[in-house]
Amino acid sequence: MCHHFFVSIRYKNRVFFTWNRTTEELQLFLGRLQKNYSHIQIEISFGQRIHYFNAQIENRQGHLYTCVYHASNVPKYCLPYVINPTKLNHCLWFRSALIRAIRFCSNYLDFLEEQNYLAMTCLTNGYSRNFIETQLQHFYLRFNAEKIRYCLDQTVYERLRQRCLDLIQDQRIKTKKLRELEDQEYLLNFSYSYDYGSYFQFNQKFHQLWSQYLKHDEQLSHKDTKINLNPKQIFSLNTLFAGEKPSDEFYQTLLKKTYL
Repeated sequence: MCHHFFVSIRYKNRVFFTWNRTTEELQLFLGRLQKNYSHIQIEISFGQRIHYFNAQIENRQGHLYTCVYHASNVPKYCLPYVINPTKLNHCLWFRSALIRAIRFCSNYLDFLEEQNYLAMTCLTNGYSRNFIETQLQHFYLRFNAEKIRYCLDQTVYERLRQRCLDLIQDQRIKTKKLRELEDQEYLLNFSYSYDYGSYFQFNQKFHQLWSQYLKHDEQLSHKDTKINLNPKQIFSLNTLFAGEKPSDEFYQTLLKKTYL
């Protein structure tokens, strides 16, 4: 009896799947696929090495090998375009790019190479070594791996990688729960103007007052109700520039006062 192992991954209009039967059977399968869906334009490519978006996936002597793929037609060492604040957004990009690298790279040497590539990208675009070091420290501290940063081998790297994958899975579960709460109208989002002081003290006082005055409300005091408080700073250049422009009458009055 011949066993068939098939793994399929789909994202938008692209599909990636594994195949462990003969090439002839694969061609027959793809032919039937195009015939049954003739109204859809299908482009097919297959081989032992493929590029699936930003990932390179390869079959190396029966072992799955993956790493980050950089297209040859894309300029190297280019930071993504972001809207102000630029430095903050590039901090977030650097850390998310490291998480993407550890997810994609099955070998620790590929991960270290991608880490160096990200560092060179920042240096090329004017960021300092201190900026890069701060982002790397934040990344390794997040996964409780600061002690193994300089002694990575394949075994240590796989433990670090598993921590990363576990954290991502936990975040997916939390996101799913938040969506369920939002669908049931148990997730409440509030924004408030922030001037100065402690976020923690304000949030703590808010929850105390919320529990005190709304404890008899069946919906708002439900055990599954979750409140998100989002502070918004009001003193910024954007606020200043967004202010109303003085009228012509204001300038005329000012000129009269100047010449009197």
